[in-house]
Amino acid sequence: MELDRRVAELFQEEDRAREMAAKLIALAQRSPEAASAERESLLGFLHGPMERHMHYEEAALFPHFQARGLAEEVQVALKHHAALREATEALANAAQGGDVAGSIVRVARLLLHHTNFEGDYIYPELTHDEWRALMQETVHPGV
Repeated sequence: MELDRRVAELFQEEDRAREMAAKLIALAQRSPEAASAERESLLGFLHGPMERHMHYEEAALFPHFQARGLAEEVQVALKHHAALREATEALANAAQGGDVAGSIVRVARLLLHHTNFEGDYIYPELTHDEWRALMQETVHPGV
């Protein structure tokens, strides 16, 4: 059951990022000031849970996907990760009173694009049992 929980958490992280991104884009369309007020919480998410998620994918999951013939998809996902990190730093360095809302929308669009890409082209390549086996290998190597 631990492995099932790990698989579910991985997908929930993707869903959470996707939902947050959609809400931020909608918020920025209604009120750039309100979107700008979300800057610190978004940066906390990007530097914390999202960065851990991307690091786990890069270190543990992507090598397995490459070995399964998904090297091109992994390269695209890695480019997304790099773009997200770059956009996160741009948001962190954006001057208050500048186009913070625009930086938030850029990050949000990248998050949506990336999570949709993984959800459509990478994650479905494995069955639930294959996901469990992969989690077994990556969470408890050698067990």
